[in-house]
Amino acid sequence: MKLMLHDLRGRPEGMAVSGRVSVDEVARRDRSVAAVEPVQVELEAREISPGVFQVDGTLKTRVAYRCSRCLAEFWEPLETLFHERFVRLPTPAGEWDQEDDMTPIESDEVDLAPYVEQALILALPWRPLCRPQCRGLCPECGANLNEGPCGCSDRATDPRWEKLGELWKGISGSSGGSG
Repeated sequence: MKLMLHDLRGRPEGMAVSGRVSVDEVARRDRSVAAVEPVQVELEAREISPGVFQVDGTLKTRVAYRCSRCLAEFWEPLETLFHERFVRLPTPAGEWDQEDDMTPIESDEVDLAPYVEQALILALPWRPLCRPQCRGLCPECGANLNEGPCGCSDRATDPRWEKLGELWKGISGSSGGSG
């Protein structure tokens, strides 16, 4: 999706930019994402001062996540806001400081796809869950506990505590009748 900055000059009302952007790379980079539908982009672009352009709007898509507990795949809608400022180089003196929250560009054509992808990545959940009460996988056999119990012991004893358990049994057994 390309934005032609020269189309914005002399248009204080700005212009609408819409379309679909494919972000297949997101699924390759993030292990919790199985697939992403093309992103529906609805943006408003305008020149806010000479050589400085602002693009705002919304991004909507559906994402197939892998649950962080049970690894099941599930789809959810994702909607996020988009906000980006671009400054055309070279700028008039005093128009841009590197501390400003603006992306410097050197041509009149801006490819918005990488910025859409970045906004989408930042909107992804940290640890997606198929449902809040997901029980995850059994640590012993790997069975999905959402589908029912697996038959493994509920209280697996950590082998590092076995000697302490033996000591406790010895103390409990010998406290019978001394006194």
